[in-house]
Amino acid sequence: MTLLNVFKPSSVAGRPQPSSNDESKDITYVRPRYEITEDDHAFCVDVDLPGVGREDVTLTLHDGILELTGERNWKAPKDWKPISGDHEAFAYRLKLMVGDRVAEGGISAETSNGVLRLTLPKEEEQKPRKIEIS
Repeated sequence: MTLLNVFKPSSVAGRPQPSSNDESKDITYVRPRYEITEDDHAFCVDVDLPGVGREDVTLTLHDGILELTGERNWKAPKDWKPISGDHEAFAYRLKLMVGDRVAEGGISAETSNGVLRLTLPKEEEQKPRKIEIS
C-alpha cells in the first residue's frame, strides 16, 4: 500500500466560513503546507502553521478523518497601518483521510517554531496464524 492510499487530502481550502468564536465574523480557511514522510514504524506529517500558537490548534480524529484547524489572530499595533492583507486574521484547516494502517490510539502531536509534527504509528500487520487440529 502506498502513502497515497493512506492519506487523502480534503478540498476545504479557501472557503470563507463563520468562526465558532464569533458568528458575525467571516474567516477564510486556507489549507496549510504539509509534508508526509514514512519510516518502518510510523507516518510523520509536518504541517506549517506560521503565526499559530499551540493553544489555537485543534486536532480531532473521527470516523477515519484527521482534522486540524488552527486560527491565526493578528492585531495591528496602535497607529500602525498595514499595506496589504497579509496580516488579516484567518484560519488553517486540513483534513486527511487516515487509512487502516494507522494505530489511531497512538497518534501524537508536538509543535515547534510554527511547525506541527503529527506522528501516526503503523498498525501491526496481521500475520496468518496456524491453527492446530486436535
